[in-house]
Amino acid sequence: MSASDKNYYEIIQVDELAEGAVIAAAYKALAAKYHPDRNTSADATRRMQALNEAYEVLSDPHKRADYDRQRPLRRNGQANGYPQPAASAHASLTDARLRERFERMAQRIREVQEKSLQQIQAVQDRSAQQIRDIQERAAQQIKAIQDQTAQQIREIQQRTAEQIRGIQEGL
Repeated sequence: MSASDKNYYEIIQVDELAEGAVIAAAYKALAAKYHPDRNTSADATRRMQALNEAYEVLSDPHKRADYDRQRPLRRNGQANGYPQPAASAHASLTDARLRERFERMAQRIREVQEKSLQQIQAVQDRSAQQIRDIQERAAQQIKAIQDQTAQQIREIQQRTAEQIRGIQEGL
């Protein structure tokens, strides 16, 4: 049986439009379920080999594209325009559980992303406030230096004026 005759998407139990992260998560869940070290059923080794073969193709974008080009179009439950027989209740239950698990994982990822964005915003806000504080202190220091310099100039002008008066009086 050639690779194009096997439905790797069914083996890994994902939709043909599934993203790489969904494929990886499905593979991980199924590998944990069917690994011969954990599953003593007679077909565990065969299922694990099929999973590995399917994942090897579907996890590599180039191999996946080649695989998709070589096989008949299978979208929305149809192959070559003919409806596919309904999946078993067990497979549907497994699919539903996997979809639920993937949705929980996706929701958790969204929550972590949102929390990360909030933390980044908080750091940016603190940094902006620190910059404003530094600018304000720098402006105060510049003003103090300007005032001090102006006072020193007045004192120098006053001493110079007194010295000029003294010289004029002495002449």
